[in-house]
Amino acid sequence: MLEVAVILGKLDFEPLLTVHSSDPERKEKVQQMRDGTIRLLLTTTILERGVTFTNVQVGVFGSEGRIFTESALVQISGRAGRKFDYPKGDVLFFHNGVSKNMALAISQIKMMNQLGKRQGLLDEK
Repeated sequence: MLEVAVILGKLDFEPLLTVHSSDPERKEKVQQMRDGTIRLLLTTTILERGVTFTNVQVGVFGSEGRIFTESALVQISGRAGRKFDYPKGDVLFFHNGVSKNMALAISQIKMMNQLGKRQGLLDEK
């Protein structure tokens, strides 16, 4: 995570914060993201489930790694586009070759989005 933080820090994403499971300031940093006072929060998989932010875009670094199962990638991708005012969001997988889990996750997400469109649950604009 440190290597990615160094690279992103050079791209003018200030303020940039990092958070992980043993971070004593974890709750405060997550709240800052919710409040919109930070533009970029680099995290481990601790925010994979149960966290909703407004107008968030998601990037998964090293998404070909074994830690990123199909279900984990679907859950992480589901962090984007969760608010009524911002129903769409971008999800990018940064990788060194597409893994089976990545392909399965992308397929599942596309299938569920098509189902949502057919049921009138997604706005096609």
